[in-house]
Amino acid sequence: MFIPKDVLDVIETLESAGYEAWVVGGCVRDSLLERNPKDYDVASSCPPSDVTKLFSRCVNTGAAYGTVTVLTPSIPVEVTVFRTESVYSDNRHPDIVVPANDIETDLSRRDFTINAMAWHPVRKLCDPYDGQSDLIHQTVKTVGDPYTRFSEDALRILRCLRFASVLDFNIDTATLEAVRFLSPSLSRISAERINTELIKLLTGVRPELISETVTSGGLSRFGITHISRPFLLRKIPTKPILRLTALLWLSLNNVSVTNVTGLLKALRMDNAAIYKVNCLIRAISTPVPADLISLKQTFCNIPPKIWREALSLRAVLLEENTDGIEEMLKQTAGEPWNRSMLSVDGSDIAVLGFQGKAIGRVLTILLEHVLKDPSLNTHKSLMAIAEKLVEKMPPEPNQKSNSPESCKK
Repeated sequence: MFIPKDVLDVIETLESAGYEAWVVGGCVRDSLLERNPKDYDVASSCPPSDVTKLFSRCVNTGAAYGTVTVLTPSIPVEVTVFRTESVYSDNRHPDIVVPANDIETDLSRRDFTINAMAWHPVRKLCDPYDGQSDLIHQTVKTVGDPYTRFSEDALRILRCLRFASVLDFNIDTATLEAVRFLSPSLSRISAERINTELIKLLTGVRPELISETVTSGGLSRFGITHISRPFLLRKIPTKPILRLTALLWLSLNNVSVTNVTGLLKALRMDNAAIYKVNCLIRAISTPVPADLISLKQTFCNIPPKIWREALSLRAVLLEENTDGIEEMLKQTAGEPWNRSMLSVDGSDIAVLGFQGKAIGRVLTILLEHVLKDPSLNTHKSLMAIAEKLVEKMPPEPNQKSNSPESCKK
């Protein structure tokens, strides 16, 4: 097993001071799977107060859990004292954390067998729960009783599904039964944590596994209570926003901007994600016109890039042949689709005397001209059209025109 030199140096420093130290958790799992670990954790008998004395550059990142992050020249290494945990009154965090005497006891508190392995440069693999065997058999299984593990920390329910999705593993029968039975306890987990696990799950190899918690009420507080044809999620490109949009489309009986926005806000999605999902939902749910001008007029508020991504969703979710739409989109390459792409903006229109909502109405009219004839999208042409509108459009209340005509007495 390959472990970076800086991580081995941390272990050597701890053991030279008389402590025991092991590489643990996800980095051991990923190394055995010949994947590149994203980070490295070390479990040790060394208390945090001594870790800070042994290393010149370190940060107290988890004092309540005995964790100190050692800043090595290449990567940060989290060093956590051997510990046991008990009493999870909030279904997420342990109320009681007690130092343990050895690595086996420390591993006993971990969630899944594939994460309950440790490695030592001399003693090699410590695997008291047959995690390596479960890796070989591609199985996600809890350490000990699954009902106990999920009752301690309900987020482990989503983590179980996430690991199975990302690694393309099966889920142990007893573990899956506990996932289904205890999914309602996810209601006690913060939306931010659910958001993180949900996105990782959806972008895995088996995103359809989300149905195992949805059908058991795991996401009911967000209005997601069922999912039809979950197998379609696997056919969607592995982009988080596209898979999330597909989940909502397959889950909601009444897909609208209003209920999608509320759901995404409840999931603590950022405004950029909410905007894009809403654009995609509109692009999926609106019938596509047969001609190019009508297409541009219908979808002028959806950026062309998002429209192109929506085609992949329409092809799967609506089982639609999108070749004709793709050909029309190719014909519009570089052409303006919305007001932001016009060669004039609000400040140009204001010079003519328009104010407030009138500016928006003028820009909309100019866009309609350009959608029919893209060659009109020049500053000179659009300003000429706008000047003609000065006489045709009634002024806003209290609006004073700066046009030459308005100055005549």
